This record gives sequence, C-alpha cells and structure tokens, in this order.
Amino acid sequence: MKSILSIIMFFYIFSINGQNTKIDNNCNIIQFINKDSLSSISKLNPLYNKRGFYLLKNGVYDFIIDGKKYFYSLILKIEKDKFFISKNWQSEENRDIISDSIEIQINQEIQIRMVSIDKGTGNFPTRTKLKDYNVTITTNDNYCGLKSILIKNEKETRHGHYYFTKLGLKRIKILNKTPYLCDESGEFILRKN
Repeated sequence: MKSILSIIMFFYIFSINGQNTKIDNNCNIIQFINKDSLSSISKLNPLYNKRGFYLLKNGVYDFIIDGKKYFYSLILKIEKDKFFISKNWQSEENRDIISDSIEIQINQEIQIRMVSIDKGTGNFPTRTKLKDYNVTITTNDNYCGLKSILIKNEKETRHGHYYFTKLGLKRIKILNKTPYLCDESGEFILRKN
C-alpha cells in the first residue's frame, strides 16, 4: 500500500504541479545508485528507493558529509563536480533568506539521513550507508529542480520547499531557525539535531 501511495504522490507532485522543471539539457542532479542494484537506473526518480534516487536543486535534505550533520539543508546549486547548500535558510512571506552557502565536493563522504514521518508521527531516522551507494553528479533531461511552494495556514502564507523523507517528499518551512513539517493535518516542529 505504501508503494502505491508513493507512486501516486510522485505523479501528483511531479506531473500535476509541474515539479519537473525542465530548463535546458544541462540539468545537474546528484545521483545515489545502490552498488548492488541490477535494475535499470532509468527508472529512478527524486523519491527514496533502496536501489537509488536523485537529489535536486531547491530541495531540502538531511546531509551527513564527512561525519558532519547538515540537516534541513537547501540545495542552492549543482555543478559538475560540486554542489552548494544552505543549512540556514529561512522562510519569509513569498521568499527565502539565505544566510550562508556551503560548498560540497562530490568526492567527499556524502550520506543522506531520512526521517519516516507522516501526520506528525515518526520512526527512528535511517541513513544511506557509504558502502552501499555510489554518489555522482550527472545531467538529466527529465529533472532539473523542485519548485518552491507556498504553505498556507489560518494566519499566514509562507514560502516553503519539499523535504526528502523515506516516505516521500513532504512540505517544510523554517521560521526563527525552527523547521516545521507541514501537511493537511497540521504543522509539526522537527527536532533540529
């Protein structure tokens, strides 16, 4: 049932909302490919799958790079051998404030932590293992980046992004250095650890 829900969510987010932003033929993505995967990598997409997945510009990810945590980091730019993130982005009405930019080389030890959270209930986070994945930057004709989103509640409208979790892409905003997961059942504060 969860895999069907993930497929439906993928098509909803990427097809109906136009998340598949095609800019040109030089769209760079960060690709995690499982070393033991025998399946075609052409079926991979920006949702978590054990055999592999993509990271896209303007998405929010939990990175562990050379053992250092960069949780709730926004990918600002992806070049051919490096990418740039901000772990101190802030949601403002209809825009973001970026207070830093961190450069990451693709040959560093890069892991992704994934939370399993839905409707405010979560399990222990998991992470990709260095021995299991090859991490590269490649061009992709189908995916360039995720669009920013507007997150509305009774009081205000804020600028937000999609957050990569084990259960799919979730909506996230950061206010006063506090990350909030936002879904139809409400807004939930995420631990910033």
